[in-house]
Amino acid sequence: MLEMIRANGRLLTKRQLWVLDKLANGTEDEQELVYERGRGYVDLEPIAGRTVLALVRACAISLDSSSQVGVFERYTINSTGRQLLESRKNKRASSRRR
Repeated sequence: MLEMIRANGRLLTKRQLWVLDKLANGTEDEQELVYERGRGYVDLEPIAGRTVLALVRACAISLDSSSQVGVFERYTINSTGRQLLESRKNKRASSRRR
């Protein structure tokens, strides 16, 4: 699946990439996505539920082990999400060199 996403970086939207970037490089408060009742938040920034679910389906974020499903679900970026971000940055850098 990662190869499919790498081949076509457009499978992740700008908003999804923004969320991954915040989770990877943000302040301590921004390194966790909280999901409740169909709405997500990175710090105080609201994130659409469909964005959260798309990142879960892409295996880019993982449920935190201390989280309880159905209450507050806490997600963090995982190694797949970091690889997606890195491949996107590399793709942008190589397109600028041309």
